[in-house]
Amino acid sequence: MPKDALISITLGEKFSVWRTIVNGIVSQFVMKQMKKSPKLLYAEMKGNIKEGYGLTMTVWESNSMKQFRDNGAHKFAMRFFSWIFYRGNAHAYFLSYKNNGSIPTSAEAFDLVKKYGRFYDNGNLIRHSRAPKFNVEV
Repeated sequence: MPKDALISITLGEKFSVWRTIVNGIVSQFVMKQMKKSPKLLYAEMKGNIKEGYGLTMTVWESNSMKQFRDNGAHKFAMRFFSWIFYRGNAHAYFLSYKNNGSIPTSAEAFDLVKKYGRFYDNGNLIRHSRAPKFNVEV
């Protein structure tokens, strides 16, 4: 993995069943478009209807994520998802950070985004994101 790769994690949780389904459908559409991006190094989606969450993790070459994020399918999805992520009792987390040498597992990504990610509760910003700390001794 390139030293300047960027890892991005998005998590939406506490979704109702119908929001989880819509999130999954639109995320699949975005993933299909994302796979065509030549600078995408890795992409993974995970979700659970019963538990009401959806997790997306991507790894990008350098600054190429911004170009994808601000155009096309993702730009549409960000606008569309606003009612899924920011209404009701939903929680939304967003985290992007520089490569630390490995891609986290989906379980690690879930924990990282919840601990360090920008956090919205019912559309209200509760916490800004901060850089994850790896291999820090206490």
